[in-house]
Amino acid sequence: MKTTRRRFLAGTTAGLATGLQIPGTVEAQRRGGGGPEAGPPVPPMKPVPVSFPGTGRYLYVTNDRGRRVDIFENTSGQHSLLWSFAYADPGGRVGGCCADAATQRFFATQLSDQTVAAYDMLTGKILWQVNTAEKYGLREPDRLTVTVDGKALFVPMNFSREKSGYGGWQNHVYIVLDAATGEKIAEIPRPGRPHNSWCGEAGKYMYLGGRSDQTLVVADQKTYKVVKTIGPFNWPIRMFVTDPRERYFYTTLTRTVGIGVAEIAAGKVLPDALVETPKARTRYWTASSAGGGAGSLPHGDNPWSHGLGMRPGGSEEVWVLNDEWGYLHVFDTKANPGQPKVKGHVELFDKIDEAWNWQTGLRWVAFSLDGKYCYPSDGSVVDCETGKKTTMKIAPSEKLLEVEFRDGKAVRNSGQQGGVYGRT
Repeated sequence: MKTTRRRFLAGTTAGLATGLQIPGTVEAQRRGGGGPEAGPPVPPMKPVPVSFPGTGRYLYVTNDRGRRVDIFENTSGQHSLLWSFAYADPGGRVGGCCADAATQRFFATQLSDQTVAAYDMLTGKILWQVNTAEKYGLREPDRLTVTVDGKALFVPMNFSREKSGYGGWQNHVYIVLDAATGEKIAEIPRPGRPHNSWCGEAGKYMYLGGRSDQTLVVADQKTYKVVKTIGPFNWPIRMFVTDPRERYFYTTLTRTVGIGVAEIAAGKVLPDALVETPKARTRYWTASSAGGGAGSLPHGDNPWSHGLGMRPGGSEEVWVLNDEWGYLHVFDTKANPGQPKVKGHVELFDKIDEAWNWQTGLRWVAFSLDGKYCYPSDGSVVDCETGKKTTMKIAPSEKLLEVEFRDGKAVRNSGQQGGVYGRT
């Protein structure tokens, strides 16, 4: 049966999203990737060096297979593994991570362990840990983010109040936690499987998404109150960002190759910016899920474009990961932010008759603080200036960020999908 937009929305609203999954991807979609057994051997744990951190930049990369966070030195673009620290719980995968340079804290959620935890950036020591199911009766904390002032964590609760399955999506919520203690200080309604978050770099708003809902909820970073809802977009929203001044919003949409666009102040949805996949890919149509092949599409509800990031460094480029065909599409949002234009493509793999990164199913986009490198989640390191993959590798991961230290103190950090927070 052909999945039309109406059937898709009806199935999602009724809590029947599993009916849209292609064969063999049910478990991959449930956990958002290939799981802890996929991929090459994990290097042994290394302790924190005495000289760390000094002055330099370091990637904090969650490594689900190793149940740990790997720290890669990146001061001069070397991407070399330096040390690691263990997850708060030995079980399930990380749902999201964020950091606050001022307090030198790294935060992460673990979905199936129902855990939110704060770690010391310098040592990996657990500062506090909360089981959201036990303490608040809310399950699966997902892609969290922290306010610009470092005081509050906005945590999407993917399965907020159901006992099982997808039912009860109307009652879903975000919780706001005190970043210093982990105590709950607010709760925000967010129907439709709360999944992704973005902290506005200007310090105005937090942007709250539900992967089975077509609207965006916007909350104030100071009051933790909802100030507006934007939408509906043409399809449910997935990963998203804003420009540094929080004027425009850019999002991937479940059944769109390209991005949705909105003007934030006006609360207005603008026309989608679409991508035409290069013919070097589409001539292998039968390898795609749409063409009857294995396809890629490992995330829930089978998005066609999932990963998306705002490249730091002043370019204001939005990079979008084409899940189906293994491209990074680069949009220029600076010249005309309300009507972004495609300025280029990055080819992520050579075997164009196969699904990209099918082993792990990881599908996100992150950047270095200076915007020189892009990380498309399979462990590859892409040179943003040349638009080519380098020979360097990091741990395959969807959840990573970079922290800059000066004389032993953290001064700024990136977000999970771009953005720069802290002093310059």
